[in-house]
Amino acid sequence: MNNSGLGIKEFEEKLGRIKMKWVHNKKLMGMTIGGVVVIAAVLGFINKGSLMGKTQEAEVSAKVSVETKTMKPENIEAYINLSSKIQAESEVVVYPKVSGNVTKVNVHLGDVVKAGDVLFEIDDSAYRLQASQASAQLSAAQANYDVNVGANLENQVQQLQTSVDSYQIQYDDLKEDLDNAESLYAMGATSKKELDTLKSSTEKVRLQLVAAKDSLTRANEKTINATKAASAASVQQAAAASGSASLQLGYTKVTAPIGGVISAFNISEGMLVSAQTQSLTIVNNDKLKLSFNVSDDYINKIAEGSKVYVTVSAASDKIYEGIVAHLSPAANSATLLYPVEVSLNQVDTAVKPGMFASVKLVVDKREQTLCLPLNSIINKGGETYVFTLNTQNTVEKKIVKTGIFNDEMIQITEGIKSGDKVVVKGQSFVKEGDAVDATEAQ
Repeated sequence: MNNSGLGIKEFEEKLGRIKMKWVHNKKLMGMTIGGVVVIAAVLGFINKGSLMGKTQEAEVSAKVSVETKTMKPENIEAYINLSSKIQAESEVVVYPKVSGNVTKVNVHLGDVVKAGDVLFEIDDSAYRLQASQASAQLSAAQANYDVNVGANLENQVQQLQTSVDSYQIQYDDLKEDLDNAESLYAMGATSKKELDTLKSSTEKVRLQLVAAKDSLTRANEKTINATKAASAASVQQAAAASGSASLQLGYTKVTAPIGGVISAFNISEGMLVSAQTQSLTIVNNDKLKLSFNVSDDYINKIAEGSKVYVTVSAASDKIYEGIVAHLSPAANSATLLYPVEVSLNQVDTAVKPGMFASVKLVVDKREQTLCLPLNSIINKGGETYVFTLNTQNTVEKKIVKTGIFNDEMIQITEGIKSGDKVVVKGQSFVKEGDAVDATEAQ
């Protein structure tokens, strides 16, 4: 029982000590929490002040960086974009002019040749025989001409001339006798019968003389000339045949019609070729050209000599210049477009026929005018304007009017003047009155 009472008293004392300790800890805890709240408040105030300072600093330094262009007169060209393929100004497909087997090939694909170079040879044995036969026939015709027109005709003429001379002598003698007989008859020294007989003989000889002269004239005018013409025609015919045979023989050596590079090659030794065989192709890359079509909107804006800019991406990034060499005065009936041909000069050897070309055909230009980059113009709310920079480096809005343009630049006809500084980069991030950091565009 004593043990039991003592146990209760000790328990109560212990419980009391625990309560006192709990109260003490509670007070300490309250002080700690309060301190933490105070410290947090102080730190928050400090951080807030720091953040506000930084915001103010950012607001002070937040100027937009822009690039400007100082306006001055320059030239601008308007053009239309087209496409085409590079072509050789001279390109020839070589066809043999005679048939036969190829006996020798002197060139290959990619070789450079000059006009007149022998490209390949065709078996000439049959053509050589034909030329020999034609030459012999020409010699025979010439000999026949010499015979017919030479000695034979001369003999014929001589015989006729002799006959005329003989009748002329006879007639002259008889005429003299007749004159004497008439004188004697008048004196009664001869009879009328003798006079009539002499007259008859004289007339007969006169008629024979006239006939001989007619024969001589006809021989000279018809027979001789006809014989000469026929013989001459035979000689000419034989000469033509001989020339043709010689020409055919010459065609067995196929030559280059132009100088250039062999771009296609379709023959080999032993191959049978004919006038329909496309043996090879020669292109002259010294002068290149390209062709395209334009609509009626632009045909009157160009002429022979108009400038063209050409880019061949497969060769280089370089821009080549060309000129309009030819343009059709009438539209193609099928496409209703006008064919145009452009000559290219001084291009790199890397530019070759068949390459794709981007073409800018100049259709208008203005000289000594104000121009801006195309993307510096702002179109908003029905207005076209730019931003300029005043002496205080603040932005001003200027309404402008524009003229011709191309892929990069546009003409300004009203609204700004030479010497103005126009914002050409960063204009989308500013408004009128903004202060900016500006640098001059390169």
